[in-house]
Amino acid sequence: MRVAFVSSEVSPFSKTGGLADVSQALPAALAALGHEVVVFSPLYRGAVAALARLQLRTEDESGPTLWIGDEQHPVHYRSVQRDGCRYVFVADDAFYDRATLYVDATGADYGDNAARFAYLCRAALEYWLGHGQAPDIFHLNDWPTALIAVYLHTLYRHPLLAAARSVFTVHNLAYQGRFAPPQLYATGLDWSVFHPGALEYYGVLNWMKGALIFADALTTVSPTYAEEIQRPEFGHGFDGLLRDLRGKLTGILNGIDTALWNPAADRLLPATFTAEDLRGKAACKRALQQRLGLPPRDDAFLLGAISRFDGQKGIPLIADATRSVAPLPVQLAVLGYGDVGLEQRMRWHAGSYPQQVAVTIGFDEALAHLIEAGADAFLMPSAYEPSGLSQMYSQRYGTVPIVHATGGLRDTVMDYTPARLATGTASGFAFDIFDAAHLAEAVLRAWRLYAHAADEWQRLQRQCMALDHSWVKSARQYVELYEQLTGGRT
Repeated sequence: MRVAFVSSEVSPFSKTGGLADVSQALPAALAALGHEVVVFSPLYRGAVAALARLQLRTEDESGPTLWIGDEQHPVHYRSVQRDGCRYVFVADDAFYDRATLYVDATGADYGDNAARFAYLCRAALEYWLGHGQAPDIFHLNDWPTALIAVYLHTLYRHPLLAAARSVFTVHNLAYQGRFAPPQLYATGLDWSVFHPGALEYYGVLNWMKGALIFADALTTVSPTYAEEIQRPEFGHGFDGLLRDLRGKLTGILNGIDTALWNPAADRLLPATFTAEDLRGKAACKRALQQRLGLPPRDDAFLLGAISRFDGQKGIPLIADATRSVAPLPVQLAVLGYGDVGLEQRMRWHAGSYPQQVAVTIGFDEALAHLIEAGADAFLMPSAYEPSGLSQMYSQRYGTVPIVHATGGLRDTVMDYTPARLATGTASGFAFDIFDAAHLAEAVLRAWRLYAHAADEWQRLQRQCMALDHSWVKSARQYVELYEQLTGGRT
């Protein structure tokens, strides 16, 4: 089966969050199952640097010139083989040669985002027309790629593409691609799609709504999140529509790249380790403490957190809970960036508790791996979490996750009890009520087990490490969905 996988970011070429990791790992898993996968993504400034750093030589080709609003943009592709897939980068310096992917230096969305990602969508479609063939499946990811599902029924209703089917994956329903109505001009679509049954949403353009309606199948990145988004508290205005569309909605849990995230062979760590021999984990803990300037205490309960700084990720809860657990022998290592106010707040906590709290603003891949390996437990108190990957990374490294039980976190973390530990089902600590008090109580429960029942704690670590979070199962579920849509053709 031929799959066109379209994403606005893909690791290691571009990344703001988990979508980039998924866009690297899922295509590779599909290719490993024997399918032909072509990944489309913009050639951002960072992607150019990554291609050079990885010494990947590209094949260059040109496509047609597209009118994007009042501007003409010749299409250029740069392609490379990697992980069994063909990566096709859509090049246009005016759109993509920028320091960041979606927002400017002030944190505001780029004013031409509608044009930038309409161009990506159209370039991905033009690629197939230019090659005289079509994929069986267009697999689309979040709002920047949503227009492909619309285009297939409108501007690109072409005989060559008629048999292609579209799957739209919602990675985060909160980000919908909303634009003022005049931005429709940049997409090449006309006003016939500006109505409640297509792209119009309370007087504005909403790209995600278009994909929800026009795509042949919808997926989300965990079964629980698929149920949650059909309720008002998680639906971000689309709960009613999604209830109407539930017949084409499926929740497929994300996996992780188990080769990249492997404590037994992680080259970014000072020492490796396995579930049978955890001594290397203790060495990673000491290295993490030393790097962050925390006292190198073996008895300290070292908590890690790697996150975008915003309310959805529960950063305010971490800040508030820090005061509650400060009297305990607890340390906290935080890595992330985002909301300026939350960055300042976390810096204040680091300054107030210098022996216990270390905050690093920004992103550092090596430090992220060291936190996952060196921490004893990992905090992930998200208000909502479609899938989550960090909790699975943590489990693989024997770093017990402490999570708010929502979305993919509920699907992957089974709250510790002695009975669940005995049956082999416990895989972390979870709390149901989203507030700092319940996060602090979960940390306290975890610390008690760590400090007073070392054998049970190590058993919990080993149960976490034994979980299979590889992409194989999830990739097979996607293939089953593709086959349902295409009638089983290969």
